[in-house]
Amino acid sequence: MRIDELKALCEKYPVCIPIREVAKFLGASEDGIRAACLQGRCPFGFGWTSSGAERSGFKIPTMAFVCWMTKGAVALE
Repeated sequence: MRIDELKALCEKYPVCIPIREVAKFLGASEDGIRAACLQGRCPFGFGWTSSGAERSGFKIPTMAFVCWMTKGAVALE
């Protein structure tokens, strides 16, 4: 696993990780991550659209991403 990269990502974004950074880390597209979040299929993030809004919002909590990546087995110190 790329634990040093994951650790650096956590240090830079201790609360929530931007979609672009998660996509880059996973080698996925930003649109794919957004779609998974909106569909409720993303195990580490979520998305929403307010009624009447044209744009959606997204959150990827850092701790949820780390737990998903490590299956909860690695403590980042």
